[in-house]
Amino acid sequence: MTVQSAAPASTVEKSIRNTLVRIFTPQFRWVVLGFKILGWWTFAFCAIILGFFLLATLKPLLVMIPLGIQLACVGLIAMATTLLVLMMRERRRVLDACERFLDAFEHIKPATQIERHLGLPPESMAEIRRRGNSLRGKPREWWRSLEESFECYTSMNGGQGWFITRQANESLSEDDVISALYHSSFYQVVPSILTALGLLATFIAILVALNGVTYDPQDATHPITGIDKLINGLAGKFLSSIVALILSVIFIFFEKKVCERQILRGYDSVIRRSKEILPFLSQARILLDIQRLAASQSGIIPPSGVDQRALGD
Repeated sequence: MTVQSAAPASTVEKSIRNTLVRIFTPQFRWVVLGFKILGWWTFAFCAIILGFFLLATLKPLLVMIPLGIQLACVGLIAMATTLLVLMMRERRRVLDACERFLDAFEHIKPATQIERHLGLPPESMAEIRRRGNSLRGKPREWWRSLEESFECYTSMNGGQGWFITRQANESLSEDDVISALYHSSFYQVVPSILTALGLLATFIAILVALNGVTYDPQDATHPITGIDKLINGLAGKFLSSIVALILSVIFIFFEKKVCERQILRGYDSVIRRSKEILPFLSQARILLDIQRLAASQSGIIPPSGVDQRALGD
């Protein structure tokens, strides 16, 4: 009686635990999302306050900065902000596409060891095809690239199963998955462009200031004129270069830490999930099966080591 009553109790406890997980997991995700949004807003608010504080503190210095340098700094900030927003939008597009691909196969169980050797049965393959064909947009193109390598293979025992004949990372390369939605090659050179534009503004300002410096050998008292304006505004002319370097560092941080790292993580999830649900048929496996078939037809029993290697593919 004790053993019989313990089994239903454990079943009830397990069902209650699963129900609680289903109820509270979505709410927990919303709580995490809320904390992330609150953190970003707090960071933005502190950045704005810090900017106003620096603007008030550096106001005497800003008066000495030439108007052209001020306009160049504003242009650099606007350019960096625009490119940063575009980069974050493209990052979101890639992550959304990866999430849609993963959600389509969320309830597909990973292939078992037997299925990796014998292939997926037709009913399992039909379910995977149905979910893959329901995809839209870029994930559908990824699915078609995988579908091109599907093959029905007959093993030595006469059973038929479905495999992919190319590795998932070969069918879905980084260029196919990422480059169509995220222009990483362009964003990698943005810091160099910002730095070059900042230096260009500095050199142009210095060149204009030097153009105002004249030397008159006939004037014995003040042969050189305009040198005071050059020296007084020389410090402000380097502001565009400093701003460009700061913007470059910030852009590199977002490009490497926030965008590239998370995009590669999403790509790895797509490849890992594809490998989990789709068994791979290697050329070595085919050659070993051919060797075993030839050996069986000639009456020669193949070594056990060959057979074990075949089973391990």
